[in-house]
Amino acid sequence: MSIFDHGAALVPDVVTEAEEERILLRISQAPWLTDLSRRVQHYGFRYDYRAPGVGRHDPAAPFPRWATVIGDRLAPLFDGRRPEQCIVNEYRHGQGIGMHADHASFGDVVVSLSLGDAWTMNFRPRSRRPYVRGGLASDEVVLLPRRSALVLRGLARSAWMHGIDPTASAGRTLTRTSATFRTLAR
Repeated sequence: MSIFDHGAALVPDVVTEAEEERILLRISQAPWLTDLSRRVQHYGFRYDYRAPGVGRHDPAAPFPRWATVIGDRLAPLFDGRRPEQCIVNEYRHGQGIGMHADHASFGDVVVSLSLGDAWTMNFRPRSRRPYVRGGLASDEVVLLPRRSALVLRGLARSAWMHGIDPTASAGRTLTRTSATFRTLAR
């Protein structure tokens, strides 16, 4: 069964090309954290990568204007709640992120906006070799178009993992920037 049969959805053109350009400019002007293999920005709450099982989130910088505008636009996807956390990740060629599911301390819906370039993302049920970092032949691979939002809810959020295989981006010249919006679990 496809990840889309389990509650995932792709919403095209969440932002216009002009908005995408402005957002990417604002993101590029903000400070980056560089303690991971990719550059990251946290807003609202900072995720603690050193203690991911704890579910504690330290306060981070408030949402910049662009994130507030997009968060308000995405609120219907969160059943009317405003996102409380946004993490911006920058992926350059040869970079990825290991297979994971967003921590249970976040709400039931996760929405990730893709900016800059379309990249593929791998999906795998948690029950199937969860700790293999790169892609497996059995993974479902989905292209995330520019300016689209990936929405994970239901089993797509709780029973599936997602990640970006760094070998799939080899040779790419453009950068993908994602802005992932989440609420905190209540």
